[in-house]
Amino acid sequence: MPFRPDLLFHETLSGPMALGRRDTGHPARHGRTTRLSLHATIRIDSLEDFLLDPEHVAWLGGHLSFPPFSKCLPVREGRFQLFSPSDDPLMRLMHYDARFEHEGRTYFLSGTKFLRDDPGPDLWTDTTRLLTTLHEGHDDRGPVVAAGVLSVGVRELLALMASMRSPRGGPQTLVRFGRFFLGNLWELYA
Repeated sequence: MPFRPDLLFHETLSGPMALGRRDTGHPARHGRTTRLSLHATIRIDSLEDFLLDPEHVAWLGGHLSFPPFSKCLPVREGRFQLFSPSDDPLMRLMHYDARFEHEGRTYFLSGTKFLRDDPGPDLWTDTTRLLTTLHEGHDDRGPVVAAGVLSVGVRELLALMASMRSPRGGPQTLVRFGRFFLGNLWELYA
Protein backbone atom coordinates (compact mmCIF):
# COMPACT_ATOMS: atom_id res chain seq x y z
CA MET A 1 0.00 0.00 0.00
CA PRO A 2 1.42 3.45 -0.91
CA PHE A 3 2.31 5.91 1.85
CA ARG A 4 -0.49 8.30 2.76
CA PRO A 5 0.56 11.58 4.40
CA ASP A 6 -1.57 13.55 6.81
CA LEU A 7 -1.69 16.64 4.58
CA LEU A 8 -0.88 17.59 0.97
CA PHE A 9 -1.33 20.88 -0.87
CA HIS A 10 0.01 22.65 -3.95
CA GLU A 11 1.25 26.24 -4.09
CA THR A 12 2.44 28.22 -7.09
CA LEU A 13 4.62 31.29 -6.58
CA SER A 14 5.86 33.36 -9.53
CA GLY A 15 7.74 36.58 -10.10
CA PRO A 16 10.67 38.41 -11.65
CA MET A 17 14.21 37.24 -11.01
CA ALA A 18 17.15 39.47 -11.95
CA LEU A 19 20.07 37.47 -13.30
CA GLY A 20 23.36 38.46 -11.71
CA ARG A 21 21.69 40.21 -8.76
CA ARG A 22 22.60 39.32 -5.20
CA ASP A 23 19.78 41.06 -3.33
CA THR A 24 16.02 40.62 -3.65
CA GLY A 25 15.03 44.30 -3.64
CA HIS A 26 13.04 45.44 -6.69
CA PRO A 27 14.53 43.07 -9.31
CA ALA A 28 12.75 44.76 -12.22
CA ARG A 29 14.70 47.97 -11.54
CA HIS A 30 18.05 46.24 -11.89
CA GLY A 31 18.43 45.16 -15.47
CA ARG A 32 17.28 42.03 -17.23
CA THR A 33 14.67 39.97 -15.41
CA THR A 34 12.94 36.76 -16.27
CA ARG A 35 9.98 35.09 -14.64
CA LEU A 36 10.54 32.16 -12.30
CA SER A 37 7.68 29.97 -11.11
CA LEU A 38 7.85 27.48 -8.27
CA HIS A 39 5.12 24.86 -8.56
CA ALA A 40 5.43 23.35 -5.07
CA THR A 41 3.81 20.32 -3.53
CA ILE A 42 3.94 20.48 0.27
CA ARG A 43 3.62 17.19 2.15
CA ILE A 44 3.19 16.90 5.90
CA ASP A 45 3.68 13.24 6.77
CA SER A 46 2.54 13.54 10.40
CA LEU A 47 0.59 16.63 11.42
CA GLU A 48 1.24 15.79 15.08
CA ASP A 49 5.02 15.81 14.56
CA PHE A 50 4.77 18.96 12.40
CA LEU A 51 2.88 20.85 15.11
CA LEU A 52 5.26 19.71 17.88
CA ASP A 53 8.36 20.75 15.90
CA PRO A 54 9.12 24.44 16.66
CA GLU A 55 10.49 24.82 13.10
CA HIS A 56 7.32 23.24 11.57
CA VAL A 57 9.24 21.47 8.78
CA ALA A 58 7.54 19.73 5.85
CA TRP A 59 8.67 18.09 2.61
CA LEU A 60 8.65 20.23 -0.55
CA GLY A 61 8.56 18.75 -4.05
CA GLY A 62 7.31 19.83 -7.46
CA HIS A 63 9.12 21.69 -10.20
CA LEU A 64 10.40 25.11 -11.25
CA SER A 65 9.93 26.95 -14.50
CA PHE A 66 12.79 29.33 -15.31
CA PRO A 67 13.14 30.05 -19.06
CA PRO A 68 16.92 30.67 -19.02
CA PHE A 69 17.25 27.07 -17.78
CA SER A 70 14.11 25.11 -18.62
CA LYS A 71 10.33 25.19 -18.33
CA CYS A 72 10.32 22.08 -16.13
CA LEU A 73 13.08 21.62 -13.55
CA PRO A 74 12.10 18.87 -11.09
CA VAL A 75 12.84 19.56 -7.43
CA ARG A 76 15.33 16.88 -6.32
CA GLU A 77 15.16 17.79 -2.65
CA GLY A 78 13.07 20.41 -0.90
CA ARG A 79 12.02 21.70 2.48
CA PHE A 80 9.21 23.95 3.68
CA GLN A 81 9.02 25.65 7.08
CA LEU A 82 5.90 27.40 8.37
CA PHE A 83 5.88 29.99 11.17
CA SER A 84 9.47 29.25 12.16
CA PRO A 85 10.87 31.43 14.95
CA SER A 86 13.27 34.25 14.15
CA ASP A 87 15.67 36.36 16.22
CA ASP A 88 12.82 38.87 16.57
CA PRO A 89 10.14 37.48 18.94
CA LEU A 90 7.49 39.45 17.01
CA MET A 91 8.40 37.86 13.67
CA ARG A 92 7.87 34.41 12.20
CA LEU A 93 9.33 33.05 8.96
CA MET A 94 8.16 30.84 6.13
CA HIS A 95 11.03 29.17 4.25
CA TYR A 96 10.95 27.45 0.87
CA ASP A 97 14.11 25.60 -0.18
CA ALA A 98 14.40 23.59 -3.39
CA ARG A 99 17.44 21.86 -4.88
CA PHE A 100 17.39 21.04 -8.60
CA GLU A 101 19.76 20.29 -11.47
CA HIS A 102 20.32 21.89 -14.85
CA GLU A 103 22.85 20.75 -17.45
CA GLY A 104 24.77 18.69 -14.90
CA ARG A 105 24.99 21.48 -12.31
CA THR A 106 23.19 21.70 -8.99
CA TYR A 107 21.22 24.81 -8.02
CA PHE A 108 19.46 25.83 -4.84
CA LEU A 109 16.42 28.09 -4.63
CA SER A 110 15.98 29.74 -1.24
CA GLY A 111 12.98 31.90 -0.39
CA THR A 112 11.65 33.47 2.78
CA LYS A 113 8.42 35.19 3.78
CA PHE A 114 8.84 37.53 6.76
CA LEU A 115 5.70 37.68 8.92
CA ARG A 116 5.60 40.68 11.22
CA ASP A 117 2.83 43.12 12.07
CA ASP A 118 4.24 46.46 10.95
CA PRO A 119 2.22 49.71 10.89
CA GLY A 120 -0.47 49.66 8.22
CA PRO A 121 -2.06 46.73 6.41
CA ASP A 122 0.65 44.16 5.70
CA LEU A 123 -0.82 40.69 6.35
CA TRP A 124 -1.50 40.02 2.65
CA THR A 125 1.94 41.18 1.48
CA ASP A 126 3.76 39.33 4.25
CA THR A 127 2.01 36.02 3.55
CA THR A 128 2.17 36.16 -0.25
CA ARG A 129 5.62 37.68 -1.02
CA LEU A 130 8.64 35.38 -1.11
CA LEU A 131 12.07 37.06 -1.17
CA THR A 132 14.07 34.63 -3.28
CA THR A 133 17.67 33.90 -4.22
CA LEU A 134 18.93 31.29 -6.66
CA HIS A 135 22.34 29.84 -5.80
CA GLU A 136 24.75 27.65 -7.68
CA GLY A 137 25.53 24.62 -5.52
CA HIS A 138 23.77 22.48 -2.94
CA ASP A 139 22.66 25.19 -0.49
CA ASP A 140 22.41 28.92 0.11
CA ARG A 141 26.16 29.24 0.70
CA GLY A 142 26.82 28.95 -3.05
CA PRO A 143 27.24 31.95 -5.37
CA VAL A 144 24.02 33.83 -6.12
CA VAL A 145 22.93 33.45 -9.75
CA ALA A 146 19.69 35.48 -9.55
CA ALA A 147 17.48 37.23 -7.01
CA GLY A 148 13.92 38.45 -6.97
CA VAL A 149 10.49 38.34 -5.44
CA LEU A 150 7.98 35.57 -6.07
CA SER A 151 4.38 35.98 -5.02
CA VAL A 152 1.02 34.27 -4.73
CA GLY A 153 -2.01 36.01 -6.25
CA VAL A 154 -5.65 35.61 -5.30
CA ARG A 155 -6.20 32.96 -8.00
CA GLU A 156 -3.17 30.96 -6.79
CA LEU A 157 -4.31 31.24 -3.17
CA LEU A 158 -7.73 29.87 -4.07
CA ALA A 159 -6.08 27.03 -6.01
CA LEU A 160 -3.88 26.27 -2.98
CA MET A 161 -6.90 26.05 -0.71
CA ALA A 162 -8.79 23.85 -3.19
CA SER A 163 -5.78 21.52 -3.45
CA MET A 164 -5.59 20.76 0.29
CA ARG A 165 -6.07 17.05 0.96
CA SER A 166 -5.70 14.80 3.97
CA PRO A 167 -5.22 11.29 2.54
CA ARG A 168 -4.75 9.74 5.98
CA GLY A 169 -6.29 12.04 8.55
CA GLY A 170 -9.53 13.18 6.93
CA PRO A 171 -11.43 16.42 7.52
CA GLN A 172 -10.37 16.74 11.17
CA THR A 173 -6.73 17.02 10.03
CA LEU A 174 -7.63 19.86 7.67
CA VAL A 175 -9.48 21.62 10.49
CA ARG A 176 -6.56 21.17 12.88
CA PHE A 177 -4.08 22.55 10.32
CA GLY A 178 -6.43 25.47 9.61
CA ARG A 179 -6.62 26.30 13.32
CA PHE A 180 -2.83 26.20 13.55
CA PHE A 181 -2.40 28.45 10.50
CA LEU A 182 -5.09 30.99 11.38
CA GLY A 183 -4.14 30.92 15.07
CA ASN A 184 -0.57 31.87 14.25
CA LEU A 185 -1.74 34.70 11.98
CA TRP A 186 -4.06 35.94 14.74
CA GLU A 187 -1.21 35.83 17.26
CA LEU A 188 1.07 37.83 14.95
CA TYR A 189 -1.31 40.37 13.43
CA ALA A 190 -4.26 40.92 15.83
